[in-house]
Amino acid sequence: MIGLVRAELLKIRRRQATYVLLAIELGLAALIFLATGGIWQQAEVISFPRAYAIFEQVIFQLGGLLAIVFAAAYVGADWNWGVIRNVVARGEGRERYLLAKFLSVAIVLALATVVMFAACFVLLYLQGLIYNVPVANPFRADGLQDLLVWIVAGFPVLLQRAAIGFAVAAIFRSQLAGAVVGIVLFLVEAVVTTILTLLTLSNSLVNDIGSGGFQTTGPEWFQYLPISIGGNVFGALPGAAGFASGNISAALLNPVPFGVAMAGVFIYMIAALVIALVALRRQEIA
Repeated sequence: MIGLVRAELLKIRRRQATYVLLAIELGLAALIFLATGGIWQQAEVISFPRAYAIFEQVIFQLGGLLAIVFAAAYVGADWNWGVIRNVVARGEGRERYLLAKFLSVAIVLALATVVMFAACFVLLYLQGLIYNVPVANPFRADGLQDLLVWIVAGFPVLLQRAAIGFAVAAIFRSQLAGAVVGIVLFLVEAVVTTILTLLTLSNSLVNDIGSGGFQTTGPEWFQYLPISIGGNVFGALPGAAGFASGNISAALLNPVPFGVAMAGVFIYMIAALVIALVALRRQEIA
């Protein structure tokens, strides 16, 4: 297994798409930090852990979308290029081969997460210089702990989202199908959960007017969907509560408890991997 993982990591290192997607994320991250600098001018200081809300948008929201594309392109290319046929011909176990690919994706995404956190810190200080707003010490008090919590809790969500593209590409045996279906799922779920959240709130408001008081509601079933469940994880992390986390459902409804949300992330990840393994096992490869 270790030899297979090493071989897959070498393949990833040689693929141009790996560096293109990282460059895209860095470029879009710079634009996001440039566009959001004005929000700190009223506060007169860029503070932590509030700044991690922007990190989340860059690393885990935008990064989650790119992770789906990366995983789909990486695993789907083996069908497009006929690699799977060679793997089966030399007697390599299908499950071992696919697990090695997933482990290599996990390693690369872990490295990318660390790189992006470092890049976000640099961009944050540049943001402070451009908007003439001082940056507070990110490591004072519980700062180091907050950073570790974000990395440790955020990475499984990123990997779970990548697993979606991974599984879809394995099912359809196409990198394009995996990327497109994964992106559509990501975007459509965001729209659907927003609409359902507003409908739930409107119905709740009507009922509360009759009872004479407003009461929060939830968690609702749609907060447990594959992408939304990760948003509930982020909503519980330091500095990313409510709208700051970009999770409208978690901001307006009672959020899914952190432990349940994290368990849901792992369940979806394992389910996606199992589906990919079953799909490859059942395929006829000539």
